[in-house]
Amino acid sequence: MKGMFKRLLRPLADGVGKLPLVRGLVGRELGRVASEPWSAAVIDGFVNGPAGAAYGVGAADKLGLVEQFRGVNSEIESGTSPLVHVVLAREILSIPPDVRGDVIECGVWKGASSSSLSLVCSKVGRTLVVCDSFEGLPGDDGMRVHVGPHVGVYGYYKKGMFAGSLDEVRENIRRCGSLETCRFVKGLFSESLRGLDGPLAFAFLDVDLVSSTRDCLRHIWPRLVENGAVYTDDAGDRDIVKVYFDEAWWRQTLGCEAPGLVGSGCGLPLNPTASSLGYTRKMTAFDPAMWRKTSFLYYPKEP
Repeated sequence: MKGMFKRLLRPLADGVGKLPLVRGLVGRELGRVASEPWSAAVIDGFVNGPAGAAYGVGAADKLGLVEQFRGVNSEIESGTSPLVHVVLAREILSIPPDVRGDVIECGVWKGASSSSLSLVCSKVGRTLVVCDSFEGLPGDDGMRVHVGPHVGVYGYYKKGMFAGSLDEVRENIRRCGSLETCRFVKGLFSESLRGLDGPLAFAFLDVDLVSSTRDCLRHIWPRLVENGAVYTDDAGDRDIVKVYFDEAWWRQTLGCEAPGLVGSGCGLPLNPTASSLGYTRKMTAFDPAMWRKTSFLYYPKEP
């Protein structure tokens, strides 16, 4: 297994091996990926892929980010793995520089993912809008059961779970992230997000509840740029997944078709079993220039 991981990252090691610091990072990274199935392929695609090139962010910079993400999660209690932070970073680094807009995160707990995202935002010159009640979850409709059918688990939320105070989150980001890139929005999403202004280029939601998901989408979607992505760490929750396919709600609330969710029920393939990460993308009109043709489909003559 270790040999496979070495082969995956060998192009990176060969390309930057003359830099002592980066060589040390490569060695430490190879020693860690074996314990996380598939992580080597995800990390390799991030580090050696095109994300960040338009910002002058190269392989060494991206490998440094991976190392920082691991450091963040070792310092701050987190509900998301460093591998999730890698996927989010790849998306943000892939936004064209000429696209205006902030990055927004809703549901931050202790600020681990906020710290990682702030490090990425500092490299691309975008503000990270950090949104939370900073008092934990609101009530959950009388302790309704939440089911993750793909992994066969269920459970309940209660008021006050996943609480991290604003001062605690700010201090964690100061220690482990880039506090100067952050703007904090405190309060329940149904009220606090009403004050959003300006375009949003990317959103990350980790809000746990159907009501909170709807509140976030109601205020974020109209400000999201064309082709902008909304990632959620709630893709394994059956009830939250339904929100992204609720045609009546999207038509009535946002005046558009329901966008669906990639990774519904089992999440994106970050490991062999399941992940909780999924995403949707805002596309108000089909643009064939964004897509490629394939040999197994039919294409009529086009003008």
